[in-house]
Amino acid sequence: MCRVSWINGIAHTPSDVSEMAAELSKLFSDRVHYLHNPSSMSSPADTLGYMRDLSQCTAQKLGKITNEVNELTSHLRSLVSSLGSKGRLVHIAHSQGALITYLAARHLTPEECSKIEVICFGGAAAITALEFPHFRRRVNYYSVNDPLLHVVPKAAQALTSGLLFGSNNPSDEPEYVFLSAKYGDPIVDHGLLGPTYSDAIASEGRRYASLRSGVRSQLERGQDRVDELAHLIILAVIAALRRLVQFLVAVRDAVRAEFADQKLLLTAVSTLGMSRLGVGEERCDRARRAARAWEVTTLSSYVGLRALSFAVELITSQHVA
Repeated sequence: MCRVSWINGIAHTPSDVSEMAAELSKLFSDRVHYLHNPSSMSSPADTLGYMRDLSQCTAQKLGKITNEVNELTSHLRSLVSSLGSKGRLVHIAHSQGALITYLAARHLTPEECSKIEVICFGGAAAITALEFPHFRRRVNYYSVNDPLLHVVPKAAQALTSGLLFGSNNPSDEPEYVFLSAKYGDPIVDHGLLGPTYSDAIASEGRRYASLRSGVRSQLERGQDRVDELAHLIILAVIAALRRLVQFLVAVRDAVRAEFADQKLLLTAVSTLGMSRLGVGEERCDRARRAARAWEVTTLSSYVGLRALSFAVELITSQHVA
């Protein structure tokens, strides 16, 4: 199972987040499980609210664990727990959302991190293998004119030095991906669904769809193996039932032969007249009743065996073709 998570950046109202989540869901062809990082702004022109948002970012940058950090920790942990043993969570973090993710990641276990891919866009913090080695994948996208490069020194250093880092495996993708600014305005190019990051996030959406398809194929193959095993078990049960029927039929034939001998003897005795042989009338009646009981038992056994044989043949016709 695969799932997508997202946390927004600064200055996003609930309606902003809802609209963006719908767009992201289209790009990833799957529902995006988002956590709203609330804003103090009541409107786009609310300067005081914006300053409060910046003040919160500053406190988080200094390491303060706010309610948003705790909520994201619970959000990620809940999604990871729903994935199953081989599931994967793709977590998207934008701007301040990357900083919140950075702080929340410190509260996740290595096992939980091993199921999470973290993809940051214009992050106020960068997620790297040096600090978070257990994440399944980590990529930090930055527009070359992104204003948040000024508050993430290691990302700015990677840009100027040309060193993109990564793990010890040369085949791994770089941790930093720098994109040419398409609009030329740092604020516009910083937007998650703006002209610069939109192509990158669309590419991640296509990658996720391919990943999800691969996981589904693995599940289908696993189900095929389960069905095959179940079929083999059914065949084994059918074979055992057949052997049981053969054994019971043999027992029935032997018992019927014995019953026939007993009935023949009783009939002969009755024909000759048991009274003449010194057998009392009461004993004769008991003998006759015993003979009839043998007949009823034999008939019941035969009917039961025929029903069992029919059931085995019916199961065989359904599962052996």
